[in-house]
This record gives sequence, structure tokens and C-alpha cells, in this order.
Amino acid sequence: MRSYTRVMTVVVAAATTVGAVLFPAVARAATPVRIMPLGASITWGTSSTDGNGYREALRKHLVDDAGLAVDLVGSQRSGTAADNDNEGHPGYRVDGIAAGADAWVAAARPDVVLLNVGTNDMLQNYDLPNAPARLSALIDQVLRAAPAATVVVSTLVPNPDATVESRVRAYNAQLPGIVQAKAAAGKKVRLADFYANLTLADIGPDRIHPTDGGYLKLADVWYSALQPVLGAGRAWPLFRTDFGAAAPPLTWTSTVHAALNVTGYCCGLTSMESARRAELAHGGTYALMYSGNDTSAAGSYSYNRVFDVHLPLTAGTTLSYWIYPQSVNGTYVAIDLALTDGRSLRDSGAVDQFGVRAHPQFQGDGRRLVVNQWNLVQVKLGALAGGTVDQLRVGYDQPGSTGTFRGYIDDIQIVNAAL
Repeated sequence: MRSYTRVMTVVVAAATTVGAVLFPAVARAATPVRIMPLGASITWGTSSTDGNGYREALRKHLVDDAGLAVDLVGSQRSGTAADNDNEGHPGYRVDGIAAGADAWVAAARPDVVLLNVGTNDMLQNYDLPNAPARLSALIDQVLRAAPAATVVVSTLVPNPDATVESRVRAYNAQLPGIVQAKAAAGKKVRLADFYANLTLADIGPDRIHPTDGGYLKLADVWYSALQPVLGAGRAWPLFRTDFGAAAPPLTWTSTVHAALNVTGYCCGLTSMESARRAELAHGGTYALMYSGNDTSAAGSYSYNRVFDVHLPLTAGTTLSYWIYPQSVNGTYVAIDLALTDGRSLRDSGAVDQFGVRAHPQFQGDGRRLVVNQWNLVQVKLGALAGGTVDQLRVGYDQPGSTGTFRGYIDDIQIVNAAL
């Protein structure tokens, strides 16, 4: 999945002011938000290629997308990232984390604690009936050690062993009630659901730890769970790219997902192009160039995969991008979103800011996009709320004409409204 993505995690976030003002003040403070990843080997990053697990992808998400100053804290060091501090202890059960938590939290002084623990209890069949209660006590212990903090706790990731998986499900089922009870009592505790966002395909060959793609999904889940904590009162970008050097790289270049009657623009190409180019850009230096050749007036289309992502959508999520068509045929192009549940933006009925359907065919039929000019497209994604975007695609869909098409897309953003 994308470099920014089923276990539930609780995050503990510390407030820097008294009274009713909690994390919004921390998020906008000049000093970095101190985030402690706390847990066992998944927190440490075991089995990830670079050793960073979810941590570096989450940090980049918070810094590059949300614009926050962030400092990961903890007594451990693992992974290749420059900021690789964490409190991950491979092999530890809930009781092991509890034994060290007072000292670790006191030393690190976290504003936020990302707590993911319990997998080793499940693997070792250790005191399972009391595991949820022991986790509940650990959350209270962390809050006593960091009274100004907020906790966001995670469920455990799925496990391919049927016996362990049944234990994981039973444990996970108790966590929402634990978190709700603490929140009702005025404690700053939230839940992040890893289990609901990973499948067994995201678990690596050791049958315990996520793959690199699985860890990226965990980063996305943490990031979404942190919006109410760090993003209250401000828009929260889920995805942003200007195709520059610091932007997420294209997952796929000129890769067709599905096509009919569309060939290459020129030069021996056999399909629609979709590639990063420095020829024309809306803001910076680079943009996504698209091109192709429509060979049939009876109906033609091509949908190319561009980014592999994991973006949970809410009623307040909005997509925006700029498009520069270089011909009338080039106006029959739009960004499409493919969801994990099979839905898509093009078939959702969602419309842009002018009431034109966010489907490539209707974008062209609407004759709103001006040729040889940058055009802004904004689409509210409330119709897809509750779904998770799996892929960003660029689509061409033209029912009644032929000929070549070409253009550029830039500054793509998917943003949640301010809470």
C-alpha cells in the first residue's frame, strides 16, 4: 500500500494547557508533539524491510500531510529513519509492558502514546480471560504516569492460525467497550482499528508481523485515529501530492487497469500513458501527464492505476485536483478512486463544485473544462463515506468520438473537513 495505512490502537495525547483546551493547542504549538509508540515487536518494526515498521510512514504523514511538528520518543532505537525512537519491546506481553511503563513514560514525557499490545499474550495463550482487563489497567497506568496525555489503543492484527485468530477476535471484541467506558469517565482515550483494515494477505511469512504494505496500512490507521486528537479545528489531509521530489512517488507508471479501444498517443506506444513529467506543472516542477489515442466512436475508455493508498473516507472528505487538457478529447479525463469494497468514485454519483458528475465521461460532456488552461476540480466524497480508498486512478472515458488526447493533472489532495 501507499507509503502513508487490523489491530486496534489507543493513542494517548498530552494537553499543554489546562481546562477544556486539549490537543488542538498541542497540534498548533511551536514545539513538536511528542509521540511514543508503545508495544512489542510490531511497534519495534519486526519483519519490515527498513526496520521502521509503521513509524516513519506515520511521521511523514503527520509532517508532510498535516504540517505538524513531531518528535517520536522512547528508550529504544530501531529502523533506518532519522527519528527512530520508540518504546517497542519484541516478545513482551501486556504484563511486560506494564512492568516498564512507569519509567518509560516518565522519561519520555509523551504528548501522545500509541499503544499496541497483546499479540504475544495471544500467541502464548497467556492468561487470556484476564487479558482485556490487564490492558485496561495498563491504559490507566499510562494515564497516571502522563496525566496530561491522551491514549489511542489499537486492536490486534489478524493471524493466519485459526486458534490464535479466535483469541485475537475475542480480545479485540472487548476493546471498544473498554475505550468507551474510559472516555465516558472523562479519560482521554481513543480507539484505532488495525484488525478492520488488514487482511491475512497483509501478514508476512512469519505469520505474525505485517508485510511492508501491511505496516503502511497501520500508519494510515494511526493517522486517521489522530485526526480528532491533533487535527481538531483544522482540515486533515489524507493524501497530497504535487509530484515533486518530496511527494509520494507514483506506485504505477503507465499501468492500465482496464481499457477498451484506447491505444498509445504516438511513438509505438500501445496503451494510455500516465507518467510524471517536468514539461508543465500547476505549481511546482512536475505533474502527471496523461495521453492516448481513442480508436472507436462506439465507446472507449482506459483507467490507469497511479497510487496505491489506504484512505478511510468520512462524510466530510473532499477530493481536489487541477487538470490541464490539451484537446477536447483530453477533457474526458478525471481522477477516479477505487475502494476496497468494490465501489468507485466514477459510479458513485458524486459531483464537482459545478454539479457535474465526477466521472470522466461527464466531465467531458459538461464542457466545463477549458482546453490549454488549468482547471480546478473539487468533489465532496460523502457518498462514499465509510469506505476506504485502495487506489487512485486516472480515467479516460469517451462514448462518441475518436482521436488523440493529452494533458496534465497536478496538486491532488484528499482532505477531511475540520472537526
